[in-house]
Amino acid sequence: MADQFKPGEIVKISGIYAVVQEDGGDTFEVTCVEGEHFPPTRSGKGAHFELKHEATHAHRHGELKGTESR
Repeated sequence: MADQFKPGEIVKISGIYAVVQEDGGDTFEVTCVEGEHFPPTRSGKGAHFELKHEATHAHRHGELKGTESR
């Protein structure tokens, strides 16, 4: 089972997350950025986030240094 994160928790790893609704609603994917909070869901309860694909934020990638001032 994948690690589960709740709305309001701080994102520790940037990437693509699946939003899983415990009421059986559709699962969908969103991008979450390290240091930000996982967003609230419209249902207001019973949803969690699962990391599907880790990705380094562009301004932190070593090959892209200096691009943040463009």
